[in-house]
Amino acid sequence: MNDSYKIVSSSILYWFSQKKWFVFSVLTGIFLVLIGPPIDFLNANGEPNIAGYHSLVILLMVFILVTSQPIPFPAIALLALVLQVLLGVAPADEVASSLMNDAVLFVMGSLMFAIAIVHQGLDIRLAKIIIKIFGRNKRLFIAGLMFISAVLSSFLGEHTIIAIMLPIGLSVIRNIDSSKPDGKNAVLLTLFSIAYGTIIGSIGTPSGGARNVIMINYIREFSNVTIDYWDWMQYAYPILIIQLVMAYFVLQFVFPSSLDNIQLQGYKKSVAKSNSATNIRHIFSSIIIAIIVAGWFLFNEQFGLGIIALCGVLIFMICGMVSWEVINKNTNWGVILLFAATISLGFQINDTGAAEWLINKFNMMISNLPEDSSFSWSFMTIITGLTANFFTSSATTSLLGPMAIELEPNNVIFGMSAAIASGFSFLTVISSPTAMILYSTGLISVKLFFRIGLLMFASSIVILYLMSRFYWVML
Repeated sequence: MNDSYKIVSSSILYWFSQKKWFVFSVLTGIFLVLIGPPIDFLNANGEPNIAGYHSLVILLMVFILVTSQPIPFPAIALLALVLQVLLGVAPADEVASSLMNDAVLFVMGSLMFAIAIVHQGLDIRLAKIIIKIFGRNKRLFIAGLMFISAVLSSFLGEHTIIAIMLPIGLSVIRNIDSSKPDGKNAVLLTLFSIAYGTIIGSIGTPSGGARNVIMINYIREFSNVTIDYWDWMQYAYPILIIQLVMAYFVLQFVFPSSLDNIQLQGYKKSVAKSNSATNIRHIFSSIIIAIIVAGWFLFNEQFGLGIIALCGVLIFMICGMVSWEVINKNTNWGVILLFAATISLGFQINDTGAAEWLINKFNMMISNLPEDSSFSWSFMTIITGLTANFFTSSATTSLLGPMAIELEPNNVIFGMSAAIASGFSFLTVISSPTAMILYSTGLISVKLFFRIGLLMFASSIVILYLMSRFYWVML
């Protein structure tokens, strides 16, 4: 009896030691639910907005769980969905309907599309091109991975490019013996070079991210300034280039490595192998990719990005170029579920009026700021960047974009700064599809991503400030 009691007690104590942050988040949620909403948190009927308040409680719990990670991310996603119903934020059918939308379809479709592309060996073909251009030495090759990722991401979006470029990095690190000195650093240097290149590139053009298009529309609607595609590039691309240089040296400093473990010559030989059947398959695959990319540009408003991406997967499957078993086995469904759950919660925060209450509180905070424009700019930009790391960048821009423009209605600096800062997804693994896909490899921890990202985030804010202060004023 005593032995059984000791076993049970030790098991419970061990569970609490491992899940203390989960327990803390639950207790915090229960406490906040019991005390109820602030007196000024009212709905349209003038009654306490219980549903909106509970949606923010769930958001806080998700924030605690994501940053501490006491339970797997898919479990966090399921908890967020269940709590929306149990706490009366929305009925089950409404939560279910908000779980799947074009944004989720796009993430799911682009992941599947990338798996189909990789199955054809096109990532190896692209690696062959990169080696041909940048393969003279290993450090130039790492820089080439980052540069190509950034340029492609700036025009085609980070969802697609990280899904295509990451397999190249994974195929490179297969030749690395991480048990040898600085081998692990070589692995992390390769992966982070691709990830940071993709994240940084997304700020470069309006098509690099939905938040960019959202801000262009806000600027046109709420100010007397018009920004077109080329104008955006003039503002953003110099920042992109400087960030790439900064990221290269930051990663070299954080992950010092001789790169001796990267067997580039052996990898080059394996990449060089091809035959007529492979070449034909690559040509046909490239045609499919061109059709899908053209569809994203020409028909995204009519059909949606997600449906077009799924069309690409469908073509590959119908033509017998990839099987469902391959796609199902290699798709990280947990990442898709987490992305869907956070978007669903974002919809409820908006629909319940919680977002409007947050905006009013934020406006009150801004009204008390010093009149110095540098202080106002710093406050807005840092808040926007931090919020985007724990919320989607598109939702952050939608929420805070109008307030950023309101600070300087006839000056694009505040609006552009807010949009670009929301793309600094360096702190959390849920901040962007790139971060989530990188985390899904199992080679990157949440703490490691945050520790390195903190340096990149701070340096990016400084770069953005200097460019807005000394370069943008000349445009």
